[in-house]
Amino acid sequence: MKKICLMLVFCLLLAVCSAAAGETADAAALLDQAEAAMAAENYEEMVSLLQQAADLGDDKAMLMLGNCYGEGRGVEMNFEEAVKYYRMAAEKGNVSAKYNLAFCYVDGTGVEPDAEKAEELLKDCADQGDVASQYALGYCYFYGHGTRQDYEAAVKYLMMAADQETIEAYYLLGIASEYGLGVEQSFQKALEYYRAGAEQGNDYCQNRMGVFYQLGTGVEQDYEKAFEYYSLAADQFNPEALTAVGFLYGQGLGTEQDLEKMLEYYRLGVDAGEPMAMFNLGCCYRDATGVEQDFNEMLKYFQMAVEAGNRDAQFNLGFAYYTGDEGVAQDYDEAFRLYRLAADQGFPVALFAVGDCYYLGHGAEQNKETAAEWYQKALDAGYTPDAEDQKHIDDAMGK
Repeated sequence: MKKICLMLVFCLLLAVCSAAAGETADAAALLDQAEAAMAAENYEEMVSLLQQAADLGDDKAMLMLGNCYGEGRGVEMNFEEAVKYYRMAAEKGNVSAKYNLAFCYVDGTGVEPDAEKAEELLKDCADQGDVASQYALGYCYFYGHGTRQDYEAAVKYLMMAADQETIEAYYLLGIASEYGLGVEQSFQKALEYYRAGAEQGNDYCQNRMGVFYQLGTGVEQDYEKAFEYYSLAADQFNPEALTAVGFLYGQGLGTEQDLEKMLEYYRLGVDAGEPMAMFNLGCCYRDATGVEQDFNEMLKYFQMAVEAGNRDAQFNLGFAYYTGDEGVAQDYDEAFRLYRLAADQGFPVALFAVGDCYYLGHGAEQNKETAAEWYQKALDAGYTPDAEDQKHIDDAMGK
């Protein structure tokens, strides 16, 4: 009787294994058919085939169904359904599904935002060697996007991604080294990362190389090399690089001066949404550099830059309203408002200007004590007063 029971159990196991193998084969065939339907752009049939494969427990089919619902391909877009299938695939260990599900938690797409779950999922994938998750987790830690901000953890995962030649990781590691975020500050190390990324065509790294050579940061100042790197990034329409190339053409640094080229690149920068390009182009119209003087155009570009948060434009437009020159009527209230915007970004000259408004009662109620506070902020930020400025400072501070 014992032998018969053992034989029965063995046969049952064989039957289960055979059934599982059959389902796996069926699911694989359904996936092949689904991919053929996708190639033929027959998305409804593709979804039907994926559903059948998913019902057989295939995690890849579940992942693809999640993508279909997330993109509205072959079905009506439904983020909750996308999350449902991502979760099903993730529970079977599908790394790509875990990655997608993590960003649903980051962005609150189809599910309530949950930083802890997002972090847990990405960390699980990253620790399994998934390079996309390593970079994504490093990025999230770096910016505090959907997770806690943690520069040391960011550097750890970005280095994992860099070791697998993820070009984008070089840029963030360069930033971390340049500013001492999560690692010891080192311009040389930053250069290594930027150069590695630049050589592989990353426009952000190329732009930073241009900055380093323009300013002589960690290298001997070399405008020609700066122009070379900026141009590489500008060819990829990097907004900052487009503006920098325009600036170098305007100044004749690293290349022959060419005001037409300067204007061309500034306009490209404006089109790319770069605030400094807006400000620089406004200055061209104010100062008649390469164009006829036109205060209306100046005002147009300055206002664009102000709205984009550019502190140089905020201060300069504030100064125009303060003096009543440059095509605008004198308006102390508007000048004070604009000065404050720039001062809130720590701009030294704007900090002093706010102090002066309080000292003179222009756009703000006259108050020497408050003026003294702003003057001190300006000095602490590195503002160098002239003789007239110093008189105001001394009087406000009771010296």
